[in-house]
Amino acid sequence: MRVERSRRGLRIDSESERQTDRLGRAIAGAVGPGVVIALVGPLGAGKTRLSRAIAEGLGVDPLAIASPTFVLIHEYEGRLPVYHFDAYRLDDPDAFDALGAAEYLEGEGVCLVEWADRVLDRLPEGAWTVTLEPTGPDSRGILVAGPDEALRRISVLLRGG
Repeated sequence: MRVERSRRGLRIDSESERQTDRLGRAIAGAVGPGVVIALVGPLGAGKTRLSRAIAEGLGVDPLAIASPTFVLIHEYEGRLPVYHFDAYRLDDPDAFDALGAAEYLEGEGVCLVEWADRVLDRLPEGAWTVTLEPTGPDSRGILVAGPDEALRRISVLLRGG
């Protein structure tokens, strides 16, 4: 796994699903109450896999973690509450509001929003963004944008610290 800091954030070249899972656990080690993470990327980019790894890193039972595609939101208990949204099937941002998203986004849990590009204007200022781009069957180019201190923490955790 290659990790590089840029002006835009932390650039990670993940060569396998295992490395992507490792990134998810590192992100979990850097989040705190009230963090919103917008996950963006094409179908099959690994948004759900990364969400699962983040939730697992927060102490959620991995067997309980499901794709929210048909339910739109799942709630999990871990070291922090985890709220996992999927905006793929939403017709417009108003439908996101109708889910009661604001209550979750303003709460003390960690919100993971897949297909966040569909609802970006509804996410709070300061939301982290994780953009995933497939570069091969299991490899991904991933850009994590968030607060500098969080990016430093993720980088340290990925390097084994």
